[in-house]
Amino acid sequence: MVINDKIAATHQALGEFVVIFQWVENLYRQIGWFILDPERKCWPPIKLRRETNSQLIDIVTNMFVNLTQTYAFTNGDEKAKDILELRDHFHKLRQYRNRLLHSTYIELTGGGEVHRYIRSNPEVGVDPETGELIFDQEDFTAEVIYAKIREYDDYILRLGFLHVQLIHWSPFSRHGTKFII
Repeated sequence: MVINDKIAATHQALGEFVVIFQWVENLYRQIGWFILDPERKCWPPIKLRRETNSQLIDIVTNMFVNLTQTYAFTNGDEKAKDILELRDHFHKLRQYRNRLLHSTYIELTGGGEVHRYIRSNPEVGVDPETGELIFDQEDFTAEVIYAKIREYDDYILRLGFLHVQLIHWSPFSRHGTKFII
């Protein structure tokens, strides 16, 4: 692959990552909106539009778990466990996204051409055991980005299935409420 093609591929991969991340964020919002108003009586929804990504993940996860604790869905406990697990994964994806978008990028050039990039997080950590500085740096290539996207394929699919599950549960009241002792 020609050097300029590798750089273009890296830029394209970064754009694809951002689009996928925003799609996941919107899926969380769609899940929350469905829980709030499954019949879409008040559309378009006003709520869940101003939260940070971190807040949105937590709020929607809690809404979903509360829903499964309220109604006697046959697989509610399993689905609640799933969304709780996904919350942790998507918080890690959010942190990765923040590192990507808030890092400094160093161009390695030679012969007047950019040969590659290095991503460098400007925040420096300290190893608590040794006191040594920890630098968050990596080669920044399309392959690195696509590897991260592939790492989340299953989690994104599972989140989509939870959205579909909500649709199948609706109307929620037909399942009856759980008895709280």
